[in-house]
Amino acid sequence: MNLKQGIQSDNLQRFLLNFICAGLSAFILSISHFYSGIWFVSLFALVPFLWRVIRTNMYDSIILGVILGGCYIFIIFPNEAFSSPLTFLFRFFSLSFIFSVFGLGVNRVNKYFGLNPVIIAALWLPLEYLISNNSISGNIFVFTGNQSGVMARFASLFGFLMVSFVIVLINSLILIIINYAGNRKATINKFKFIREKIQYHHITQKVVCESWYCLPELRGPPCTD
Repeated sequence: MNLKQGIQSDNLQRFLLNFICAGLSAFILSISHFYSGIWFVSLFALVPFLWRVIRTNMYDSIILGVILGGCYIFIIFPNEAFSSPLTFLFRFFSLSFIFSVFGLGVNRVNKYFGLNPVIIAALWLPLEYLISNNSISGNIFVFTGNQSGVMARFASLFGFLMVSFVIVLINSLILIIINYAGNRKATINKFKFIREKIQYHHITQKVVCESWYCLPELRGPPCTD
């Protein structure tokens, strides 16, 4: 495999990983949209998307946003692609742009401030407001169905923007917990490897020392007068 083929293979793998993470988030979000009774799945819907965004570069974070927004629109409004293509295209490009801005913002926040859940949740507030006030796809994280009375009451008391803030905040906190658990496991495995290596070195050194002191003492020939 030459250099060009290797680069193409790496790009394909990156795109597939981006598509899986963003597509999975879009799928979970669509579930909470269609079935308001299980709205709680939105509490971790963005985790795959955010997990990938903080591990990639600026370009891929934009691509992730396009995939997430595009997949979400395709799942929620599939019939509009044929019945009202202009409206469908408006929704597609608008939501893809909004999620791209969000992904890029999270990527930059993670680079300069670390994985800060409050800042990440605050980044989503103006985007949620833009979505809800331009008839793009309806509110992403607000559920007003009869089976989501808890969320409806919370939204009526504090406003839909606060609901979105809390949900994105919880998504970010779940991601922090996952990262912490992964880093802790990697650290434990690293210490186990170092411990085994030190024990082996200690045994080797002990054997060498014992073998050295078992050698007979060197003596010169006897002196003759």
